[in-house]
Amino acid sequence: MRKLFASLLIAGTAYANDLSVRTLQSGSQTGGTRIHDHGIHGENQIVAVLDTGLDINSCYFVEPDGSMPPINTGTPNGGLQSDRVNLARRKVIAYDFLYSCDQFPNARGCDNPAIAEDYDNQDHGTHAAASAVGDRLPAIQHDFADSIAPGAKLVVQDAGYIGGDNCSQRPGIGCPVNLTPILDQAYKQGARIHSNSWGDRQGVALPAAPPTANYSAGARDVDAFVYSHPDMLVVFNTGNASTLQPAPPSSLSAPGCAKNTIQVGGTRVQALSRGDDIVASFTLIGPTRDGRIKPDVVGPAYVIAGDAIVLTGNECSATQQGGTSWSSPTIAGAAALVRQYYTDGFYPSGVATSSNKFTPSAALLKATIIAAARRVPVKSGPTTDIITQPTPSFEQGYGFPVLDDALFFPGDRSKLRVIDVPLASGLAQGESASIRVNAHSGTPLKAVLVWTDPAGVPRGVDDSTPELVNDLDLRVTTQTTTLGKDDHLNNVEMIAIDAPDNGTYTITVNAAHIAQGPRQSYALVITGDIGDVTSVPSRVRAVRH
Repeated sequence: MRKLFASLLIAGTAYANDLSVRTLQSGSQTGGTRIHDHGIHGENQIVAVLDTGLDINSCYFVEPDGSMPPINTGTPNGGLQSDRVNLARRKVIAYDFLYSCDQFPNARGCDNPAIAEDYDNQDHGTHAAASAVGDRLPAIQHDFADSIAPGAKLVVQDAGYIGGDNCSQRPGIGCPVNLTPILDQAYKQGARIHSNSWGDRQGVALPAAPPTANYSAGARDVDAFVYSHPDMLVVFNTGNASTLQPAPPSSLSAPGCAKNTIQVGGTRVQALSRGDDIVASFTLIGPTRDGRIKPDVVGPAYVIAGDAIVLTGNECSATQQGGTSWSSPTIAGAAALVRQYYTDGFYPSGVATSSNKFTPSAALLKATIIAAARRVPVKSGPTTDIITQPTPSFEQGYGFPVLDDALFFPGDRSKLRVIDVPLASGLAQGESASIRVNAHSGTPLKAVLVWTDPAGVPRGVDDSTPELVNDLDLRVTTQTTTLGKDDHLNNVEMIAIDAPDNGTYTITVNAAHIAQGPRQSYALVITGDIGDVTSVPSRVRAVRH
């Protein structure tokens, strides 16, 4: 197994974004920034952050002229506004008040755009947004506490904060949670990556324990939205344990454990002054109640990023905070780099080529992030490090993404091949599609299959009924062996060969069971020292009952 990190840094520096900017690109805390070096900083990508708002005066988001962003509120009967957007701004292109006094007149704690303190009255949202796309001027140039995606733009969805809520603690999201109009607003404003750092108590009041890891109504809404908007990637965190004891199984939060999300656990521990070579002790873990693998990956959970001051002027405060609330926006920022790789036409040559530009599906972004993941070797325990389980696992999913492991640039030994099949061209039940690749030894060969599955049926914590609707299978065949196994739970499948032999490998996607719709879309990502790629004619096989 490749060594995840080259070294550990001293206390006080091991939590800054300066490290995650490197570890997420090269896998080393002292390594290079190869993705940035190729001009990929998140340019022309829009990330939406749904949280407690944003201090618009923070130097990590402010415009050079200090101008205010376009403001969207809403009306009691007319729903949310979405039309006030300014794509010319360097950072915040739209600020959406989801709990405005316009839409909720006389509501306790409603937000008034004329009051500076109402732009983030809790600070959580500012730190989350700064973890994803924060960029101190001068633009793009890396400064202290800048994010992994300094070139990306931002849609702020300010859901307010009043405390005492039995759902998300953010009243603009609703209780019960109502995500569909919120996702729709961000999508209409151009966001194609949606970052969330919250969980849903699903109506259970404190001090009672909330439901965890179940397929909630909010999870269904996320899956349904992504299925109907297949280029919208939705990212959630797992949540955090409140004690020093290891998190129990199936403790991660809903709706982040939906099928079509990337749910992110945490790396790093404060007391040991460690970096991303260790899974955080407080990160919540899977499986989901129906046995699916969650989280999908892990990301930095101690992050130095911008904070809310909510005063006039160009404020520039940044602090270190811990929690998986910062893991999900950091991975959302990394996803913005992956998306730019495709939208700028870097695939397949590794050089930006206008004729190669295309819009990737959320499934392709998720598959690429998973293909880039490395197993984090240890997890922080009560007294000592604990060796982690083989990945994928319920404690770290597929591991920590190192983008240079998946994205190809000239001179790389490991190549990248992707197939992004839309719904109209997808597989019908009983059909299969195959490609053959010539692989060389000395570099791991990895194939990752992800599909955006139709929404399931909301269930409580005592119901383990599988939520998978359409079932695809992944196989890798050599002259002597077929790898892969039936998986009737997950809409992610991976086959990794750490030490492949020289030879031809046939990679096949089978449509084992299609319960909704005539066809199923999918994304396939292949990495390794591979040469020629040959498509194999699709075939129809006997239907499995």
